Amino acid sequence: MTESDIRIEHIKVKDLLPFAERVISAAAPGQFVPISMQRAAAHAHNPYAAKDDVALLVALDSDDEVVGYFGILPLLLRNGSDYHKVHWFTTWNVSSKVRGRGVGAQLMDEALTLRQDFLIVGSVHARRVCRKNGFWERAPLVYYWLDSSGMSQLNPLVWLRRGYRKVLRLLKSKKQVEITSPLTESLTNRIAPLTQSWFSPQLAKIESEISGGFRFREVDQIHAEPAKAPHPPETELHRGIEVVNWMLKYPWVVESGQSATEQMDYYFSDARPLYRQIAVEVYSPDEKYLGFVVFSVSGKGEKASLKTRDFRFSQPSYERAVLALALRYAREYEVSAIELPAEIAAHLPKSLARMLLQRKERIYQCMPKAEDSPLAQLWEEITFHLYDGDMAFS
Repeated sequence: MTESDIRIEHIKVKDLLPFAERVISAAAPGQFVPISMQRAAAHAHNPYAAKDDVALLVALDSDDEVVGYFGILPLLLRNGSDYHKVHWFTTWNVSSKVRGRGVGAQLMDEALTLRQDFLIVGSVHARRVCRKNGFWERAPLVYYWLDSSGMSQLNPLVWLRRGYRKVLRLLKSKKQVEITSPLTESLTNRIAPLTQSWFSPQLAKIESEISGGFRFREVDQIHAEPAKAPHPPETELHRGIEVVNWMLKYPWVVESGQSATEQMDYYFSDARPLYRQIAVEVYSPDEKYLGFVVFSVSGKGEKASLKTRDFRFSQPSYERAVLALALRYAREYEVSAIELPAEIAAHLPKSLARMLLQRKERIYQCMPKAEDSPLAQLWEEITFHLYDGDMAFS
C-alpha cells in the first residue's frame, strides 16, 4: 500500500453522529473504528463548534476501510475581552494494518491544510512527531499526583531506579528505564497498607479543618459562574460554564457495558469498570455562592484514581475547598491516587507534601496558522491550567 492508495475524508460536526452510527453499526468485534458514539455525541454538541467545522479526519484505504483517524476539537482563546477560535488535536491513531506506512503523517499533513490555529497536549510519541513538524512548545505545566500511601516517594526500590535513570541521562545513554516494575509494585503492595494507615488520619484532619468553613452541594449541572476573581489571567483558554456543563452532560468515557465500541479497536478509553463525574458547588456558611469543582473517579481497585477536571472560585483563598473535597471523594471511592493542580497541592502542609506528592509535567504545543494569527501572537502569554485540553473530558 502506498500513500496514493489512501484517501482522507473530512467529517464535519453536523455529519459526525450519522457517520459514527454507520461505521460502528457495520463494525465487527475487534475491528478498528475511528470514534465512539459518546465522543461523537459530545463533539456534535460542542457549544464552541460550528456545524461546518471539521471534527474528524479519517483515512480510508482502496477498499474504503477506515485505517486511521485524527480528532479535532474547537475551543476559544480569550485575551482580555476578545475571543479567538482555536482547535485542539485530540485522538490520533492508525490501524495496525498500515502502521509504519506514513498514514499517520498523511493525517497530520491533511490537518495542517485546514489552516487553523492548533494546539495539542499528548503522549511522548505525539510530542516527538509534532516537534518534527515544527510545532512550538512552552515550558511544561507542573502538577502533582497525591499518593495517600506515600509509596511513590518512600519505596526504596523506586529511589534506586530513579537514581539509575539519572546516571544514564548523565552518560547520555539511550537505554530506557521504567520507574515502576513488578518488583517495585510488589514492595508497594506489601507496605502501602501500613503507611496508608499512618497518613490517612492526617489527611482526614486536613479535610475536616478545611471543610468547616464551607458548605458543599453535589449537582448534575453547575448553575452559574462564580463572581470574577480579582486579577484573573489576561490570556487563557476560555472554558465558560456552558463548556463545563457540556462536559458533564456528554462524557467521553462511560462505565463498562455502556459503550458500543468497547469490544472494538478504538484505542482511546471509551469505557472503564468505574467512571463517575462529580460536580460540587461550594457555598459559605451563610449560603453565599463561592464557586464549583468537578472531579472524575475512574479505574478499578488499586488502579483507580481521582482527577480534578475543573474548578472556578470568586477568591483564590476558597480554592482550598478543592483539596478537602478531593480527599473526601478519594476516601469515599477508596482511591489512593489524586491528580491535583499545583495551586491546589500548595494547600497541603509541607511536611506531608514532601512524602505524598509526586511532581508531574504536562507539555503544550501549538501550530499557528500564520505568524500573525491570534495564537501565534499570544502563545507566550497564555496562562495554562491543568484542565486545558481534551484530557478534562477523559
